[in-house]
Amino acid sequence: MRNPRKSSALACALTLLATALSGAVPAHAAADDPVIAPEVLASFDARATTDFWVRMSGKADLAPAKKIAGRTARGRDVVERLHARADRDQEPLRKLLKAEKVKSTAYWVTNAVYVKNASKALAKKIAKLSGVEEIRAPVTYTIPEPIRSTPAGPAAATGLTWGVSNINADDVWARTGRRGEDIVIANIDSGVQYDHPALVKSYRGSNADGTFTHDYHWYDPLRECPSDAPCDNNSHGTHTMGTMAGDDGQGNQIGVAPGVRWIAAKGCTTDQCSEEALVASSQWMLAPTDSTGANPDASKRPHIVNNSWGASLTTQPFMEDIQLAWAASGIMGIWSNGNDGPGCQTSGSPGGRVINYSVGAYDVDNKIASFSSRGPGQDGEIKPNISAPGVNVRSSVPGGAYAFYNGTSMAAPHVAGAVALLWSARPEYVRDTAATRLLLDLSAIDTDDTSCGGTAADNAVYGEGRLDALALVEAGTRGTATLSGTVTDATTGRPVEGATVTLTGPLTRTSTLGADGGYRYTLVAGEYQLKAEAFGYRTTTKTATLARDDTLTLDVALPQTERIDLTGTVSDASGLGRGLAARITADDGKGHTWNAESDPGTGAYTLSLLPSMTYTLTTRATEPGYDPSVQQVTMGETGRRLDLGLTVSLSCVARGYEVIRDGSTEPFDAATAPKGWTVTNVDPRIPKYAHQPGWVFTDAGGRGNHTGGAGGFAIVDSLHSGKGHLQDTYLTSPSYDLTDRASATLEFAHDLKPAVNSTTGVDLSVDGGRTWKTVWSAKGFPGAPGPAVHVVPLPDAAGQADVRIRLHYRGQLSGWWAVDDLFVGDRTCRPAAP
Repeated sequence: MRNPRKSSALACALTLLATALSGAVPAHAAADDPVIAPEVLASFDARATTDFWVRMSGKADLAPAKKIAGRTARGRDVVERLHARADRDQEPLRKLLKAEKVKSTAYWVTNAVYVKNASKALAKKIAKLSGVEEIRAPVTYTIPEPIRSTPAGPAAATGLTWGVSNINADDVWARTGRRGEDIVIANIDSGVQYDHPALVKSYRGSNADGTFTHDYHWYDPLRECPSDAPCDNNSHGTHTMGTMAGDDGQGNQIGVAPGVRWIAAKGCTTDQCSEEALVASSQWMLAPTDSTGANPDASKRPHIVNNSWGASLTTQPFMEDIQLAWAASGIMGIWSNGNDGPGCQTSGSPGGRVINYSVGAYDVDNKIASFSSRGPGQDGEIKPNISAPGVNVRSSVPGGAYAFYNGTSMAAPHVAGAVALLWSARPEYVRDTAATRLLLDLSAIDTDDTSCGGTAADNAVYGEGRLDALALVEAGTRGTATLSGTVTDATTGRPVEGATVTLTGPLTRTSTLGADGGYRYTLVAGEYQLKAEAFGYRTTTKTATLARDDTLTLDVALPQTERIDLTGTVSDASGLGRGLAARITADDGKGHTWNAESDPGTGAYTLSLLPSMTYTLTTRATEPGYDPSVQQVTMGETGRRLDLGLTVSLSCVARGYEVIRDGSTEPFDAATAPKGWTVTNVDPRIPKYAHQPGWVFTDAGGRGNHTGGAGGFAIVDSLHSGKGHLQDTYLTSPSYDLTDRASATLEFAHDLKPAVNSTTGVDLSVDGGRTWKTVWSAKGFPGAPGPAVHVVPLPDAAGQADVRIRLHYRGQLSGWWAVDDLFVGDRTCRPAAP
């Protein structure tokens, strides 16, 4: 219910109003029982007593209910299981509250008790009870005053509203003869004008003789209405109900499913929705009661509940246990996604939670509304799930009138009504919420907008796409099926990475395949044409006929277009000359690559390529110790030969090679710094933090020498130093005279335990320590668990007379770095002697 020209404060989806006291939580709060939320503890600083929720940890096992075929029996089973679990878990708590003479309300739908005017001492007692999961502060939600863009009187009939026509609901009526009959729909909202001309006929409490019975059809948990009859002192609930069920028979065709019967619960007052009222309303939906709140009857529960309210997305899983109970009972909940767009990550809660099915809003031009909240939602989930008409939506308002409202609040009832049409026309889906969600997703009209993430077919702006009620019902008629397969090279049998598979038929799908060449689609049953294509291959088409509930595997082998062979051998180029096992990759620079593996014994390879093209050829040994090579190769109209050579890497770990060293090695075997070596610990001057020890030569932390060396070693053990310590420490070498060295290398054995806030590095000075240059560094993960050897070439040091090395470590409670056998000098790699 928002005018797009107004500020976001006028959002139709409900906006969170935290009832916790503003200001910082006292420091002592953390020291109290962790079961009690800080907001509750803070409230005791302001007053002697407060209200709070006590949530129990026990969860009822509702899985067996889904196997019960009868609707009434299934509903009663869910209620009985919830009741039994709550009664058992809450018994000690209820006894304590009774003894303390504290008012409370126990709920079985969420296994929680709402406690009123309780003291801190009582909260502490409750926290110690077995099974108490959390004591948390209640939350209040607010619903803004509706914005009426074009008010209209009772006689101003305009025919079919644009939203109903846009989603093809009228086509469902015409083709199936069903308009929602046999389905009961509900909303938790601000109430409903039950005798509104567009709603009175579909109100379940309307009797044939013109009288009304409100038992089991209306719930007012806070008793705000002047009588037992439904009322709406806001207009929001009447408007959303009209979009689902409204039709006055005189031309005001405002409802998607005017053949349904509706009931309602007043979870919101004039402008606020208390958490207690929302939970009470949600519980009533599972087993509606008479007007006194007694004699619950699960057989009278609704099929679908619309929830056009929400708040900013939160980590609090509010109402998720209730949603699970609804689903187990066969009730489908629909949620608005929020009106905080156009920014990304603005999805509301509960709609933005993974478990709930939420709706975004678009206008008459099928463009997403600027206010419609975007995803992603909880844990990166694509939100909204789907989008529906939500701009200038004409529907009923109190006083027998009609008005145009904007918001995702207006979009959600379109989806709720569409589900009612599906369940009315295809009763086999009634109570099957998972299958219904799948059909909604499959039948939605794909609308590309990846500005907030996702794909063209499923993105965080439109969700799965725009609602199409006719396609939804037709999808339900056809049923669903699964098609999968692998696209391979017809010559080699290998998967074709990057191949594109396009399906056309009842649905259209396109995807680019990964390295395994596999595809898998869940589809509406029917006949599909599958087209597989890839660069360098002939396009291939096949027909797939999918029956309802079918699972079909359809593999496609793509014939190659004309190829010519690049052949040769991959061999050692550092002295041994033997054949090497390697992977050769050719890249045409246009996003296409071809791969081949050389023979491990001979090094022979064959790479089939397209003619008359230039490729970048990358060769990587699949055995350790060799550097990769990169070169250009141009193919003509016929094949050619190209032998490839790889040289051993600086680490000199290749099979058949040995290291020859000529220089100085420091073994760090003494318990103190070796002669000429110095330790410098930098004081950061942070109060209450010690900057020592830094580099040491004893093993106080008991790490052991895991560097690969033997005896003693140098170490900075930040983790052993513990809290209250931080390190910024240098270990500096004496001077090395490298004037006779044509090449210079640093090598050291080490064991590096990483941490997010640790930094290691090696610095080089060629002027006696006056200036330094970092020649190697590693920050955070993944570290280098020992035994590990690192080799650093020092070309700047060759021929220099005063060369120094320093090892630098920064960290705070962040692992360790142990170093041994540090070598500086000439280091060569040559074939080992026979």
